[in-house]
Amino acid sequence: MSTVKEITTLALTKMHGGVCTAGIDADGRWVRPVRPRYESKPAREGISDSSLLPLDFFHGGKSHLVNLAVTRFWFSEAAPHAPHIEDWTLDLKRKPQLLHKLSEEEQEKFLTAHVESDLAPLNREHQRSLMLIRPESFSFSFGMNQTGDDVSVRASFICNGERYSDIGCTDLRIRALGRKLLEKTDQKKALLSDEDFKRHGKQTTYLTLGLSRLFQNKHWLLLVGVHSLPELAVEIDYARL
Repeated sequence: MSTVKEITTLALTKMHGGVCTAGIDADGRWVRPVRPRYESKPAREGISDSSLLPLDFFHGGKSHLVNLAVTRFWFSEAAPHAPHIEDWTLDLKRKPQLLHKLSEEEQEKFLTAHVESDLAPLNREHQRSLMLIRPESFSFSFGMNQTGDDVSVRASFICNGERYSDIGCTDLRIRALGRKLLEKTDQKKALLSDEDFKRHGKQTTYLTLGLSRLFQNKHWLLLVGVHSLPELAVEIDYARL
């Protein structure tokens, strides 16, 4: 029998071969939907079967994964593997269903209710792999990747007085925003800061942080979700992650 969970999406990110998503369920617990392990076989370190394919969540002419919206998922079982204790295996017989988008008032209430201030559970203790913070300041740097065919995003932020620098950012909206900036300015590098966000009317910004799968014998800190109030008006092109 499947387990049904309604999850408010707080992460939509680029992964090897697909998309990784995560959010918080009705009980206030983090959940990361993953495909069954037999569905794909990692070819090398750093590539996992945790990513979803478009066929898993794109149907009826739309994506059923939307930032700060509630999606109903069907799972076959919990699949915790420390520090990724939030993993749940999708029941591939039932496709996720988008239920509704949170209003701006609901977004603010939800984000405020789930924010944390101490990164120790992720960054030092590795007790789990997902959390939401409200940084004191932040910035994004955009540049071309090593092959020169797409954007690379790095982030820096201060939380609880501690600075974190050169963190990989895989958030799909921020990647799309970076492409637009580089194309618009016709430059190889671009920078956005919290002050830039404020100048564009963003009153508050929250960040979803995660830990990578094991790579080079380490779980790396990643920025996997960026949520501003009012929300970022950036469309995700699933043909170009």
